[in-house]
Amino acid sequence: MNQNNGQGMAGAGVMFLSALIFGAVWYLTSWNYYSVINGQFLFFVALLDWTIKGTTIAFALAGLITLIAPFPGNLIYSVASLLSAVSFAVVGVLDILDPQHTAMHPLLLFVFAAWNGYGAWTGLHEILGARRVTAHAPSQFSRPPGS
Repeated sequence: MNQNNGQGMAGAGVMFLSALIFGAVWYLTSWNYYSVINGQFLFFVALLDWTIKGTTIAFALAGLITLIAPFPGNLIYSVASLLSAVSFAVVGVLDILDPQHTAMHPLLLFVFAAWNGYGAWTGLHEILGARRVTAHAPSQFSRPPGS
């Protein structure tokens, strides 16, 4: 499977690997949305759980779409990465603000946020760059001027 489609964008294999990693966390981790201390609903725990589930599905879907159409697949992958990065950062802040409960160590959440944010930024940059190159490339059906 070719991981580079010739335009610097991610290949489907990278997306499937990302889905596999997130899916493993989804499968291997169970989350308790309610405090064992006072029974309160812990929004940030639920947000983390659903971020992992949604990102797993989005990455797998992006991989499938990339096999057929690289631009939309990479766009879905980059947007999902960006949304998960924001969500990880929000969960990290909420985790710090609640000293009695924790979803995951905040430092780890911020590392995940930075990693996915960087991936989203570079992915979107590559998509826009490839889009510009494609938009300015001459059509195979166009004739040279003066012919």
